[in-house]
Amino acid sequence: MRFEVVGPFFVRTPRIIKVDHIRELKASIEGDETVSGLLSAPGCYVFGVKSTGAKRVVPWYVGKAEKQSVFKEATNAAHLQLFNEILDKYEKGHPALIFLPQVTETGRPAKVAKGEGKKPAVDFLEDWLIAAALKSNPNLYNIKKTKMLNELWVRGLFNPTAGDSSTASRALKASLKL
Repeated sequence: MRFEVVGPFFVRTPRIIKVDHIRELKASIEGDETVSGLLSAPGCYVFGVKSTGAKRVVPWYVGKAEKQSVFKEATNAAHLQLFNEILDKYEKGHPALIFLPQVTETGRPAKVAKGEGKKPAVDFLEDWLIAAALKSNPNLYNIKKTKMLNELWVRGLFNPTAGDSSTASRALKASLKL
């Protein structure tokens, strides 16, 4: 179970992402032979915004695609509406997509799931990315799969508060190299 990371790909728009912007983005990506075929694979994606002058893209939404290409899923009408809602929070920002397409051992795009098929590795990667993105941006737009991440507490390890560690939690933390 292998995944590539491609991007970030910035959507060239000052305020609202429209279908024309996605067509332009797709044409730009298809022009890069090392990347274009990968986006036909299933996988995960992260939508984020890079503020003017910022050094990083702030993650706002994590999604997955199992039964269609990661590019098609990330740019469907419902997601564009969500991304535009996120963009409303910024006076100036550059919307970006980072893709994590699943690839074979030889680096070719993996096949999408057929029928009722699932992609357990894609599902697991989405969970992991949501946890990492939530740590980076507590205002992440994902609703599913974030409740437990926000509510789970393990003394000194998971969602710790100042001064709540113990000798045992520090020992476990050291054991796990956290």
